[in-house]
Amino acid sequence: MWELYSKLRNVWNRAAIAATVAGCLTFSVAASAAQAPAAAPSDTYDIVVLGDSLAAGYQLGFTEASVPYGYAEHVYEQALFQGLRAEYTNYGIIGLRSEGLSKWLDAAAKGQAVKEADIQPGLIDPRAAAMFGKTQELAQDLKDAELVLITIGGNDFLWMLNDLGVETAFNQLPADKQTQLKSQLDTLLEGFEKQLKTSLDTIQKLQPKAEIVIANQYLPIYIQFREEKTYFVPDSTAKFLTDGQARLLETLQAVVADYSKQGLNVKIADASAAIEKDALKFTSIRASDEQGNPKPDIHPTAAGYAALGKSFSEPLWGAYKTVKPRKANVPISIVVGGKEVITDYAPVIKKGRTFLSLREVTEALGAELQWNAATSTATITLEDRTVAITVGATTISVNGKSVPLNAEPAYLQQFSGEKKTYVPLAALSDGLGFQVVYRDTLKTAFINR
Repeated sequence: MWELYSKLRNVWNRAAIAATVAGCLTFSVAASAAQAPAAAPSDTYDIVVLGDSLAAGYQLGFTEASVPYGYAEHVYEQALFQGLRAEYTNYGIIGLRSEGLSKWLDAAAKGQAVKEADIQPGLIDPRAAAMFGKTQELAQDLKDAELVLITIGGNDFLWMLNDLGVETAFNQLPADKQTQLKSQLDTLLEGFEKQLKTSLDTIQKLQPKAEIVIANQYLPIYIQFREEKTYFVPDSTAKFLTDGQARLLETLQAVVADYSKQGLNVKIADASAAIEKDALKFTSIRASDEQGNPKPDIHPTAAGYAALGKSFSEPLWGAYKTVKPRKANVPISIVVGGKEVITDYAPVIKKGRTFLSLREVTEALGAELQWNAATSTATITLEDRTVAITVGATTISVNGKSVPLNAEPAYLQQFSGEKKTYVPLAALSDGLGFQVVYRDTLKTAFINR
């Protein structure tokens, strides 16, 4: 699935650095959720991810078995940190261009069944057919969405960049070739603007309450030490590309301004600053194969996707949250309603289930606790839900109904001078109607209402 654009590499081999430049017009578009919509279309905070390989979270070296941890996943985790009952669906397709995205969204809005040939023939993503088979689901997910994340545009400009041939200085090309490339760039910019507007129009029709943040492009063609930039391409080529980047930003700003006037909540996130401040760390542009031959790749590294996630989160929520460093004896962090549970009584993992001190977890959930010492039973109440947990029992009671306990029973944990009742966190939280999400990437459990 994730063969790192292996088919495209045959094209790029004539100039190894060309893969670096392939990202010069890579976009990131994300929906903003600085504030929750006035009327949520569903009980959950639904995130839909659209676009190309960045949306899919692709990294150099990925295989079909790899699990993406891209900017979309970082934004999803930040939504959980905000106390949102978040879920997300990823429709990212490797190699997708802006025209393909706009066609797919249009088909979804019209309820049309489509195949790859209808959207963008020759896609290198082996999942493409299956993804396009979910067009009806895409439409429904967008109708339910509070947040839409999109990365699109880089593939629009790939063929022109290959035609440029970055090993040759732009100013050394024949005059007619320079004119041709400038004209091609004009055409591509106009086309991208048109397709982006079409996509935004369709999303707005399907879910007008979805707030949108469009991140600017990143151009990883240089490294910077203090105030000095060292480019990986000839200076005149760098100027042509950075001028194009600037024009693209102007186009983006104009689109944002236009849609803001129409009443859409649209912002711009600075993905350029996030990646370009350390292109060597945040992309694989200087990667090589086992023989030492250049194998450049502009996709973000794990650190790069984290940086992109931060750049998206700032316009969304004003910050990028993390859990506090854990002590050696603490296996997991717990975040309830956006607030980390800090306690002297560390969580315990038993057979893959998280247990926490009863008193601490009920306080964090905002629930009322009653303890029956005679039966060793805790009764926890929150609004219209009541959960009863008995130490040693293999079932719990939820609103008077006995439910099998999908975990070890509650038990007494010995501490210095006292014993604490430890209960299965997920069972209690779920019984009270909370969403429970464990993110292994953070070793953190999120509990949200």
